[in-house]
Amino acid sequence: MSSRRPNTLVLTSEQLLAAASPHRLLYIEALPGSGKTTVSHQRFGLHRFARTIDHRAVMAVSFTRSATEEIRSRVIRHWGPSALAWPHRIVTLDTVLNDLLTHLLRCGYLHWPGGHKELEVLDTWRTHLSTARTTAKPVLRLVGTRVITSYQPEKKPNNHIRPADFVAAVSDGRCTHENVREVLQGALATGDIRDRVKTYFATTIRSLLVDEVYDANDLDVEIIRVAADAGLAVTLVGDPWQALYAFRGARPESVHRLLGQLRFERGELRTTFRSRDSTTQTSLTHLLRCGERAVLPMGVARDADVVLARRWKTLWDGDPLILPLAVRQPGPFQEAVCTLLLNELTQSSFGLPAAFLADARVTLGLEEADTFEELRPDLQSALQRLVSQDDLGGIWIALADRVVAKARIASSGSQKRTPRKTLGNMRMRLEVAHEGPVPGLTCHQAKGREWGRVGVRLEESDADALRRGLNLADEAHRSLYVALTRARDRSLAV
Repeated sequence: MSSRRPNTLVLTSEQLLAAASPHRLLYIEALPGSGKTTVSHQRFGLHRFARTIDHRAVMAVSFTRSATEEIRSRVIRHWGPSALAWPHRIVTLDTVLNDLLTHLLRCGYLHWPGGHKELEVLDTWRTHLSTARTTAKPVLRLVGTRVITSYQPEKKPNNHIRPADFVAAVSDGRCTHENVREVLQGALATGDIRDRVKTYFATTIRSLLVDEVYDANDLDVEIIRVAADAGLAVTLVGDPWQALYAFRGARPESVHRLLGQLRFERGELRTTFRSRDSTTQTSLTHLLRCGERAVLPMGVARDADVVLARRWKTLWDGDPLILPLAVRQPGPFQEAVCTLLLNELTQSSFGLPAAFLADARVTLGLEEADTFEELRPDLQSALQRLVSQDDLGGIWIALADRVVAKARIASSGSQKRTPRKTLGNMRMRLEVAHEGPVPGLTCHQAKGREWGRVGVRLEESDADALRRGLNLADEAHRSLYVALTRARDRSLAV
């Protein structure tokens, strides 16, 4: 080990055994509030500063930018900035996949349309190009070593970019993270390329830590498998009860199968510190995890520090004191402008940005700070008009015209469609703003966070699930479990 002395941190014997485990393949199952991030940043540092002449990278990855940033900040705070000196990194798994595809293109193992070897990878198409309702989803496929554009039929129509725009963008070297995954899914199914990926990992990385491993989809699991086969030290950290990403293909059973097939050593963090001073909350967590019947005390929104629900709609339909941090609209323009409007409310109420604000600014071409700031008086004027009970249609048209005038987007008739329900919901929040609003978040947004008293908006199916006992195999039940384990003191049904 290095002679470096990190900042003093007292670990429990449970945490110490997990962080310092000598096993090359290690799985750590961690209950909410049990110190998962503490153990992750400790294990990263121990591998990073181990006495070795092996100069390959020590890497930690997670699936969201917020989770990745949390680990990164903890590592820097405890081990110092040199812990992340190149080539050691803490990044999203998408970043690793982008680097991998770039490597395969540069080496000529794969061939992109137009011969591109460097790609511009976007979060989504809808924030950059116009979309249309269709059942034909544009995708990328691999034919031999060539990447080609194709289409995948869907059962229900959705908003997708137009075929000509998709072909042109890909030919210009642009794609989304989802497209990168489509290409790599095909690449790993090819024995020759899979071997090259294995060699790439073996020569560049010596230790890989995967946070929130139950967020992994089938491709992510295969990447982990290849890394383990390449001889890397692989640490997986997670909790099957907090697997929430079925919509992107995450399946807890895939992780369980991997753990069994590769014979990962198991470590556990069972002692939770989040609710250790609350026997009520500790008992609730135990009942939920055991699948037993649980009863929540009733409360009102003002009793809570935050209100959680599985869906944004459930929050907006609740007590007007609940101010959700996101809006959802069928049209990209309406959703983006409403998000900017909501951001003015959340900033003044909580000092917090609206969720998906960055996406809204990209959609409207307002990435530049000066242009965005120029629009804020118009947004504040619209809120004042909402308070004054002006006509919703008139408020929207005036605001939409100002956005189009300042943003880099073309004017269209669909932009005039007034999102009356959303504006009406904001009006109700403004009417009770003097009483002190309570932030509203979904379970996905709340994951990894904690508050003193947490209100939970239960749907009828949620209440029924609590009466019967939660089932680990049901993602709706897992979402409810996450919501009900965020409190240090007490969870309330509001």
